[in-house]
Amino acid sequence: MRISSHDIARQQRLAQDVARTQTQVATGKRIRAPSDDPLASARAATIARVQSDDATWKGNLSLAASLAGQADGVLTSLSDRMGQARELLLTGASGTTSAADRATLADALRAVADDVGQLAGTTNSLGAPLFTARAMRVDSSTLLNPVVAAADVFARAGVPLTDDLTEAAAALDSGDATRIGAALSRLDGAIGHVADAHANQGIRADRIDRLLDANAARSIDLAIERSGLEDTDLTEAIARLNAQQITLEAAQAAFARINRQSLFDILG
Repeated sequence: MRISSHDIARQQRLAQDVARTQTQVATGKRIRAPSDDPLASARAATIARVQSDDATWKGNLSLAASLAGQADGVLTSLSDRMGQARELLLTGASGTTSAADRATLADALRAVADDVGQLAGTTNSLGAPLFTARAMRVDSSTLLNPVVAAADVFARAGVPLTDDLTEAAAALDSGDATRIGAALSRLDGAIGHVADAHANQGIRADRIDRLLDANAARSIDLAIERSGLEDTDLTEAIARLNAQQITLEAAQAAFARINRQSLFDILG
């Protein structure tokens, strides 16, 4: 009985199968080249591109969340300062307050105005004004500005909040009850305006949180799908390797027997 090229080729294929499975077990990866599984490889490549994009979106969203958090803190401080200004004005509006005391309260109101001006000039972690238009792409179809614009926070109908505060101080200095009452009305409107801006900022922050959650969930789903395509099922692969090794050993044994018979035939 002669050894055919088919027998040799079969052993080579079996040895290659064993080597391929051993590599899959050792590396934990089922696909080493597109030819191993063209459809799965193409899908895995698509997932890899989406994952790369999602990593970019996650970075943008994390920055957006940081900016939104900083803005919320500034707006909380602004609300506190505006509330303090109202208390100062109400104290000065009392008929029992002396002119000297009103002057002291007016100076305190001017200090609040200075604080509000400083808050308006807050810079972010990038060294840019915090309350500025900054459209950020957070997924393939979504742009958002994580922070309300300065004009929508620190001015009302085009009038800076600092003007309302300095007018309140001037009203106290004048001692004119009518002027003080008008300043209090303006201040109440400014406080309501700041509350609305703060609520707007909260809506932006909530949206960013939802987008971050969606990004995280999508990342998990994609990682699971990609792992299912690329990673080795060790239980299945080890069982397959054992079967392949048994088949190869049997083929090698048969080959050896045939080889010995062929040699004896030649010697005979």
